[in-house]
Amino acid sequence: MLFSETLASIKPVENGWTAEVSADWSQGRATFGGLVAALGNEAMRFLVPADRPLRGLDVTFVGPLPAGIVRLDAQILRIGKAVTIAQARVSSDGQPAATLTGIYGQARPVSLNLAPPPPAVTRPVEDLPDAVSAPEFKTPTFLQHFGVRWAEGARPFSGLSSRSSKIYIRHRDPAVLTESHIVALIDCIPPPILQMMTAPAPNSSMTWTVEFLRHDYHFSPEAWWRIDTEVKASAEGYCQETSMVMDPNGVPMAFSRQLVAVFG
Repeated sequence: MLFSETLASIKPVENGWTAEVSADWSQGRATFGGLVAALGNEAMRFLVPADRPLRGLDVTFVGPLPAGIVRLDAQILRIGKAVTIAQARVSSDGQPAATLTGIYGQARPVSLNLAPPPPAVTRPVEDLPDAVSAPEFKTPTFLQHFGVRWAEGARPFSGLSSRSSKIYIRHRDPAVLTESHIVALIDCIPPPILQMMTAPAPNSSMTWTVEFLRHDYHFSPEAWWRIDTEVKASAEGYCQETSMVMDPNGVPMAFSRQLVAVFG
């Protein structure tokens, strides 16, 4: 199923919703976390008006979500003059897979605006090969739904000394981009800690935070976005990494922070 088809499968049920997740979105024994987060955001969006853009999304991945019919629950925690705070839960057969908190806020007039630092210059996407189609790159199943090209860094388990990566990404879905498309897109790259390892090892995202700076999604589905990620620290099997996300015009769009468990 395409990403847009998965979102379109959401149906209302008593006190919540259900969605169908196909096996081609698997990431090992679980469903790709970006899709899980996008489904949770969609559930909250049923309760939050569209004139309040997504400002921040906090996700805790509790357990694996198998393919099949999944359950979505959401509630409003607070409604203010400009900000709505909502909470969602994604589960399967009564077992939680993720909990989410969404911050949705209208723009407000302020006296001070600070732009984020400009992204570093790197190789243009047109000069780079498609990483997913490379025969030597054994990708997780869900990655067939994305285009991925490395500008800096390397594929997982390459033994590279660098703790950062710069990767171009896009959906392989002709549907119009939405807020939830970008939520999923940001999570599709592998953590840079994996490129520093020399042998495969299990890994899993534990928490993930995304903070949106802008809300322009009116780009072609074929346009390339870019995410620059750096490992800030890694010890005792837990890795902290931060990312800056650029839209196809090269303008900073969001910041992301993730805690990754690495079993090896």
